[in-house]
Amino acid sequence: MKCTPSVVSALCVLAVCSASTYAAELTGLDIKFINDSNPAKAEFDRDIEESSSVRGRLTGTLFSLPLAQTDQVSSGFSINGSAEFEHHLDIEPLGESRYRAGLDWFREAKMRSGTPFLRLGLGVSYMDSETQRRDGIEVDVSASINLQPASFFDTTLGIQTAVRDAETDVFDTTKTTLFLTANLSPSPRVVFRTGFRYVIGDEVSTATPSLNIVNNAKVIEPDEAFGGVPENRFAYLIEANSVIAEAGVGFSVTGSVKADLLYRFVSTEADGDISYERSIVEFTVGIDL
Repeated sequence: MKCTPSVVSALCVLAVCSASTYAAELTGLDIKFINDSNPAKAEFDRDIEESSSVRGRLTGTLFSLPLAQTDQVSSGFSINGSAEFEHHLDIEPLGESRYRAGLDWFREAKMRSGTPFLRLGLGVSYMDSETQRRDGIEVDVSASINLQPASFFDTTLGIQTAVRDAETDVFDTTKTTLFLTANLSPSPRVVFRTGFRYVIGDEVSTATPSLNIVNNAKVIEPDEAFGGVPENRFAYLIEANSVIAEAGVGFSVTGSVKADLLYRFVSTEADGDISYERSIVEFTVGIDL
């Protein structure tokens, strides 16, 4: 993994802004433990290998500006940043660092039924991977609305589109995600989470060659993270639709420390009768700073 000037600059900006006296602050630190049954997104058993990883993330608000603050409405604008690093314990070349800056606007109607909370976001990320082929820049735009019909329940409906420009063509992807989530909190310290996501767009599946995937892939390149040409493992850029279902539970250890356990099931189908499944388990410990 290379330490580029842009990466160093991003970290310096985050550190300097967080130390300043105007509106900037570090907001959170979390450590995530992940087990992925199929990180290669492969169809056949011969190409499927499980992997575990550890991911650390630091988040901060670089600037915030309230636009309205009344008994009826609150709204505002913020510039946020994050830096994260993921280390794969089983497939080390999948490790990467990600640095993101985002612009967010929100508006909350406090007196309306469900207290609708609107959010619009625009973000830019830089990925620095252990395998240079995966390096790149990603731009994402999103919109969501959160409703809280009761003090113990809330739900969010939203859409996000992400466009990635990678070092090589096979990892150039565009995908749109529609999502619906719901949280139920029977007590102040416990929250049950559920979610459904539908993803339309590009996926990258790494596998040994088969007639279906070769004929339907838009781009084919060796994937060094899984052995590349010596292991006959190639990355295939395919158009696919994915259905993602998730469920989990969160617990407040203290006022600033939280723990979350989440299970996510992914089912993907593409042209040419191509399909694969993934099961992902995530355990996160988060600290509010």
